[in-house]
Amino acid sequence: MQDIRIYEVAFQDAWELIFDCLNDIGIDVDERDDEHHVIHGHKRKKFFDVTLQDMGDGAVQLFFDQHKKYIEVYTWKPDYSDVDAFYKLYEQRLIEMKAFIRCTSCGHKVRANTKFCPECGTRLNFNEDVIDNSDEKKSIFDTIFRSDD
Repeated sequence: MQDIRIYEVAFQDAWELIFDCLNDIGIDVDERDDEHHVIHGHKRKKFFDVTLQDMGDGAVQLFFDQHKKYIEVYTWKPDYSDVDAFYKLYEQRLIEMKAFIRCTSCGHKVRANTKFCPECGTRLNFNEDVIDNSDEKKSIFDTIFRSDD
């Protein structure tokens, strides 16, 4: 099974998040190519290839392929639970990641509701330190998948 999805997230954040999610769902990384952003891993008798590509403008394309060691022409009951688990966890972590801001003084990443930066002690005011993006054009992802209910 192959699944390709596009996310609006910084490339390096997306790359690091992949490893956290693979580890959390029990997929062992066998080979990691940081130059081409390709990961080969396995879990029991399943093999996984993950590729990340920078799409520009703050978007990344995540390609996730699950396969067996040898090609099967037909499977009676395909099991894509690991693919589903990966994307569910990945998307949940992306939402959590967006709940962070950068300290205005040192640039350390802190939770959005934090009053003081744990790195340098600067007092943070979430309402003033966060840029209001409400007038920005919505992304295609937001337009398709999110409603303004």
